[in-house]
Amino acid sequence: MRFRSSQFPHLLLILVASTLASATLMAVATSAGAAASNPVTVTAKLVEIPSKFPPDDLYDYAYVMRYVVIGGPMDKQSILVAHYKPRVGRTAIKDQMKSVVSGKVRSFHQGDVHKLQLTPDLKSVWRGALVDEFAATDHKSIRYFALVADPA
Repeated sequence: MRFRSSQFPHLLLILVASTLASATLMAVATSAGAAASNPVTVTAKLVEIPSKFPPDDLYDYAYVMRYVVIGGPMDKQSILVAHYKPRVGRTAIKDQMKSVVSGKVRSFHQGDVHKLQLTPDLKSVWRGALVDEFAATDHKSIRYFALVADPA
């Protein structure tokens, strides 16, 4: 394809515009990734485990529980938190999620108070089965994923 010299300013303008658009998209993607990688730490009381945990032997899953924050950002707010394999103590997790999930919580019981490190970007951390019994009545609330769960 041959270009005339009169076309170069237009081609240059298109090249600059596409470069700026690409740079803007990369900046937006980077800031979204940074937000997901910057977890929030709260102290919260476990107020609702909606049902018995499913068995762990059939499949891996994350289970959503309701907490009320009692310290840190989001104080006094009700939040929904997904925990990976809640039947297993955090230190006993030895599979592919070991590099993601940690803490010293051994079991989950209503009334327990935990110090949690959470990410609001659950789908970037967990893509497997999600047992969420709140979904039928509350599909708008953020589901946080617990990266760290320690007794408070």
